[in-house]
Amino acid sequence: MLLRRGYKLRPRYQPGWTPPWLKLSNPVTNIYKYEDALCLRNSKTIDATRMDGTKVIIKVVDSSTDEYPIAQFLNSPELRSDKRNHCVPILDVLPCPSDDTKLLMVMPYLDHFNRVPFRRVGEVFESIYQYVQGLEFMHEHDISHRDPCWFNLMMDGSKVIPCGTHFARPHTHDGLSKTFKWRQRWSVRPVQYYYIDFDISRRYPPELKDVDLKEMNRTGQDRTLPEFKMSGPYNPFKADTYQLGNVILKLLAAYHPEGLEPFITLGKAMTNTNPNDRPSLSEILKYLDKMDKRMFKRRIWKPQDSSVDKFKITYCWCNPLFGSIPDTDDIIKQTERFLPPAV
Repeated sequence: MLLRRGYKLRPRYQPGWTPPWLKLSNPVTNIYKYEDALCLRNSKTIDATRMDGTKVIIKVVDSSTDEYPIAQFLNSPELRSDKRNHCVPILDVLPCPSDDTKLLMVMPYLDHFNRVPFRRVGEVFESIYQYVQGLEFMHEHDISHRDPCWFNLMMDGSKVIPCGTHFARPHTHDGLSKTFKWRQRWSVRPVQYYYIDFDISRRYPPELKDVDLKEMNRTGQDRTLPEFKMSGPYNPFKADTYQLGNVILKLLAAYHPEGLEPFITLGKAMTNTNPNDRPSLSEILKYLDKMDKRMFKRRIWKPQDSSVDKFKITYCWCNPLFGSIPDTDDIIKQTERFLPPAV
């Protein structure tokens, strides 16, 4: 059905697939030398390729929830044309074969916003500004995301990682090669950032937004939300602010604070224990607008960046990707990858 609608899955998920390692005469000791061995990370999403070569993500959505209506509303022509709309675009909606209670939503293939390191103050500013702006946009339309947390923040990585990433092994291009090339965000700005996953989002009646909404549900990634530890209802819009603020603090904790102090101050204000003491999203945007733009070119560093690393990053177009990726036998550290900045 997907192929008829113009979407091609990876070989492993096509009808009649046979593991290539079973076709060999000699037994294979390491099947993960084959891209076909890489499985999905969860049962709700799968990557595919359109006939024009564009990579997409297909997500199974329960038609009885608010996820599709909210996504559909946010992708209406009027809202989609608003530049403040940073919700993931919906490219297509398909019926789910053999299950009338499900839909298949087709979305652009996006990368996690922290897939590669941030290198300059301006890169951090751009991402935070768009996420705050996008959250304010949703709130203006009476929608609380209710989970604007770490794994639901994405970016269009097409300019940052021109060779793309593999859905099952996103720190590789093809799922196999250890070579990973990427460009610093500053050299290809602007980079577009998006929110995904509206499965627990809710659109409230407009007349309730400025009063106690009496939200009782306590789900989502961030379990540190003070409201979750209190009995009784809470305001989900103010909870959104806290959760995004916590993402900001988590991101900044990986870097030396020099140059990032305004964002740290902002993150602390957004995560105030008392919901009423948290700044409004419009106040946050005004705060960001007043930042000294001359600081945006300033480089930022992680504690593990040695003086040699800093020299290579600054003068040799070096983009080391720190961390590790799971390999077949052990955890192999990423080596330095080079890709000149875009002109």
